[in-house]
Amino acid sequence: MSISIPPRDPRIHVFSVSDGPLKLAHQTYLSRLTKEVPQTTPLAEALGAPIDPTYAEVFAVRDVAPMGLRAYLAQAHDIPAPVLETDAARLDALSGDVLVLAPRAVEGVETLDPRPELTLIGSYAPAEADNAPRDLPPAAKEPRLATPAASTGRPMSNRMIVGIVLAALVLAGLVFLF
Repeated sequence: MSISIPPRDPRIHVFSVSDGPLKLAHQTYLSRLTKEVPQTTPLAEALGAPIDPTYAEVFAVRDVAPMGLRAYLAQAHDIPAPVLETDAARLDALSGDVLVLAPRAVEGVETLDPRPELTLIGSYAPAEADNAPRDLPPAAKEPRLATPAASTGRPMSNRMIVGIVLAALVLAGLVFLF
């Protein structure tokens, strides 16, 4: 089954990985593969397209079990909860490994021809940035100088300051004598 990828596709693509001869090395954005792991299938071969594996994640669903796969997708990929709600039953029922492709993984790719062990669960659009212009707060009509805040408590008298300085000088003199 071929999957069409529109140009500049902003969606996150989630696949389940079934048991079979396909073996994908686990990788996340935090732990990148430095080289191919022996006895695993390269992602480009598994998906039948020249994807960028830097922007792909392969992990066991149990690794995100404390929060759940839906919460992980919502938090890590900024997908709104209502968007994930349409496939909630499918996402919650997943076990084993999943493959998550970020938009940059499929940049420039027109179609994916995944191997039979990969099942597309869904493609989800992340939340869009809110770039709507906002009004600035009104500026002051007349500029004015800021006045310093009034001090609280009793100010130190000149006599007390002189006493502290003399005591410090006496102590310094004693330290040098001994």
